[in-house]
Amino acid sequence: MTRKTYQLTATREGQWWIVDVPELDYRTQARKLDQVEHMGRDLIALMEDVPADSFDVATVITMPESVAAQLNEATRLEHEAREVAAQAARDRRAAARALHDTYGLSAIEVAAVLGVTRARVYQLLDEKASA
Repeated sequence: MTRKTYQLTATREGQWWIVDVPELDYRTQARKLDQVEHMGRDLIALMEDVPADSFDVATVITMPESVAAQLNEATRLEHEAREVAAQAARDRRAAARALHDTYGLSAIEVAAVLGVTRARVYQLLDEKASA
């Protein structure tokens, strides 16, 4: 026999977490987030007249829309930053390759022009790194 799972939805309202049990169309509240599951279990056990440990709960925490929008923007910017950093790395490798191959500069000269170490120049010139 499988255990029943109830969904709890926790939403912050003022100083309280509002704990909804949509399946039962009841709600309770908790002062702290770590109390949400306990309060939800107590409500379900009371309303269904079953022991609080006889079922599972899955908690979904909802965020205010403004916070969700900020997090979405942060994720977008992080993705964009990774793409820009990858393009910068490709351009840096191409510049090192051009100075070395096209203009005939030695690794020491390329290092001086780019302001990096000779070891870094060898990394930039490595074909595997530019793939």
